[in-house]
Amino acid sequence: MGLLLPIALSLAGLSLPIVFFYVLKLRRPEQVVSSTMLWEQVLRDRQANAPWQRLRRNLLLLLQLLILFLLVLALARPYSEISTFSQGNAVVLLDASASMQATDVKPSRFEVARDRARQLVDGLGPNGTMTLIAVVDVPRVLASVTNDRAALRQALAQAQPSNTEADWEAALILAAASAQQAPDTTIVLLSDGGLPPDLTTRLPGAGKLRYVPIGFSAENRALAALAVVEGPSGPRAFARVSNPGPQPATALVEIWVDGALYDARTLALPARGEQSITLDDLPLETRHVRATIAGDDVLSLDDTAWAVRAPQDRATVLLYTAGNTFLERAIALVPHLDPVTVRVTGSLAVTASAPLAAEHTLLPTAPPDLLIYDGVLPEQLPDAGNLFFINPPASVPGVFDVRGTLTRTQITEVETNSPLLRYVDLGETYIARARHIQPPSWAQVIVAAEGGPLLLAGDAPDGRRVAVLSFDLHHANLPLQVAFPILVSNLSNWLAPTSAVETPASVDGQAALRPGMVATLRPPVDVVEVVVRSPSGQEWTYPIESSRAIAFAETDELGVYTVELHGDPSGGDVVETHFCVNLFSALESDVEPQDAIAVGEAPLQGQPKETIGRREWWRWPALAGLAVLLVEWVVYWQQHRWGLFRRRNAS
Repeated sequence: MGLLLPIALSLAGLSLPIVFFYVLKLRRPEQVVSSTMLWEQVLRDRQANAPWQRLRRNLLLLLQLLILFLLVLALARPYSEISTFSQGNAVVLLDASASMQATDVKPSRFEVARDRARQLVDGLGPNGTMTLIAVVDVPRVLASVTNDRAALRQALAQAQPSNTEADWEAALILAAASAQQAPDTTIVLLSDGGLPPDLTTRLPGAGKLRYVPIGFSAENRALAALAVVEGPSGPRAFARVSNPGPQPATALVEIWVDGALYDARTLALPARGEQSITLDDLPLETRHVRATIAGDDVLSLDDTAWAVRAPQDRATVLLYTAGNTFLERAIALVPHLDPVTVRVTGSLAVTASAPLAAEHTLLPTAPPDLLIYDGVLPEQLPDAGNLFFINPPASVPGVFDVRGTLTRTQITEVETNSPLLRYVDLGETYIARARHIQPPSWAQVIVAAEGGPLLLAGDAPDGRRVAVLSFDLHHANLPLQVAFPILVSNLSNWLAPTSAVETPASVDGQAALRPGMVATLRPPVDVVEVVVRSPSGQEWTYPIESSRAIAFAETDELGVYTVELHGDPSGGDVVETHFCVNLFSALESDVEPQDAIAVGEAPLQGQPKETIGRREWWRWPALAGLAVLLVEWVVYWQQHRWGLFRRRNAS
C-alpha cells in the first residue's frame, strides 16, 4: 500500500483550527433564571469551551475530525499493489474460440481468461487506456481505446465464447492497428495457444506482446468426421474418431439412426491418432445419423456429430448439340442427371437470332434444371434453368460478349480452390483455338489462357448460374483425359444441384459445414419463401426475390438445421430439407495448452513474469467522508432541536 500524493497529508493540520474553535471560550449573554437544574448541560458545554481545560466528550467534534481524516486520505490517493501482465496502455486479445470452452479449469478456460482480463482492467493506471478484442472467426472490438473501467467491465461481462475457430491473423492485425493509437502499448494474448502454425510468416510486427496461457490438460477425444453415403445395398455411415492428446485413450462411440441407438463400440485410440468406423447395413429409410462419444472429457463440443442423408432427387438436363459423343457420355456418367439430347441440324455457327431446328420431339414438360448449348445459341433464352454454354458462336446480350477468335490458348491461370476444379488436372491440356469472350462483372474466370478466359462461371443478375467454356471440345485434347468427366461432373453438380442447400465439401467430398461458415440456399423456381430453423428453434424467414440465392451465415449453433421451402404463401405445399453444422476442427479439438506460441519472427513464451500494478481506492474514503458528513449534519440538527426544546421549557 502507498500514497500517490503524500503531500496531501499536510492538510491534516486543519484539525487544529477545528479543535481550537471547540476549546475557545464563548461569550454568552447573562440571563437570570429561577433554577439551574435544567441548565446543567449548558454548564457542562461552558466548561468544555473554557480555554485550556480538558475537552469533554463531544460527538460533533469527533465526527468533524473523522470527516477531515477521510477527505485528506482521499486527496492523498492511496493505492495497493496488485499483480498484472502489463502497465500503461494495453490491447487485450480475449480468445473466445471453441477450445476455450474446455473445462479443465473451472468453470471454463474462457471464464478464467475473462477473470484475467478483469485483473488487467483493475490494474489500469489513471492515464492508461485499454482496447478489448474478442478473437473469434470474425474478431470483434468489445471496447476501443478507453480508460473507463466501468465500460471495460461491462464489455467483458457481455462477451461470450463461440463455437468457431479463431482468426488470429485478423485479430493481431486489428490489435496492431489499435496499438498505434496510443504510445507504449502492450498487446496481451489471453488464450490456450491454439494458433495456426503458419501465422509467423503472415503477421506484421506488432510491438510488445505478452502471452498468458490458460488451461493445463491435453486429454480430449473428438469426432473428426461423420458422413452418410449411398452404398451398393443402401446407405452407409462413416465416422472418424481422433485422439489429439499425447496419451493413448479409449472411446465408447454410439451411433444413433433416426433417434434410435443403432450401434455402440469401444475404440482404442493411439496418442495423436485416430480410428474409423464404417456401417454398411443402415436401414433403407435412414434420414439422420448422430454419433456420440460417451463419457466426459474437457471439451464436449466435439463429442457429438450429425449427418443428414442426401436427398435422392434427380435433375433434368436439356442438351442442344449438333453431335458431341464425348459430352453426351460424360453427362450420362453423372448419377443424378436425367439428360435429354436435342439434335440441332445445320451449321454449328448458328447466330443468336437463328432458331434451333430440333430432331428430338420428346422434350420434358417441366422446365429443365440445366440447359447446355454446345456450339449453338437459342433464339431466346428460356425463363428458367441454369445455363452452360460451350463454344458459343456469338454474344448473348446481358450475359457475355464474344469478340472474335482466341489463338493464344496456353493455360496460364487456374483457380485451384474453385469447387469446379476439384480433382481436375489440366496440366496436359492443349487447345487449338477458342472464342475470345469478355467476361461479365458477375462471373469469375476459373481457367485463363494468355489471350483470355477459357472457363468462367458465376451467378447472373437474374439469380441463375451460368458457366461458359470458350472452346470447341473437338479442338482440344481435354475429352481424351481423365479430367474431362470429372470436370463435367463438377459443373453438373454446381449447375444442377439436387438439394436446395449447398454447403462446403470436405476432402472426402461430403458436406462439412463448420460453425461460422455460409450455407447457400438455392430454392427451386416454384418456391416463394424459405424458413430456416436452428437446432435451438430460432427461425429466419427469407422471401424469394429476383436473386434466388440466399447466403445463410447464422451457423454458430451445432446440430441439425431445418429448411422449409414454401411454394404458396396462401397454404401451398411445404417441403423440408436439412443440413448439419459440426465442429470438425483439428485445431480446436487439440486442447493442449501451449507454453509458447509463434507470433512474429521468434516464439513468444507463455507465463510471463508478472509486473506490479497499482489499484487506487481513493473513491472509498471520499464516499465514506460524505457519509460521515451526512451523519454529522443529522447529529447537529438533533442537538439543535433538543436545545431549542429545553429553552422553551425553561422559559
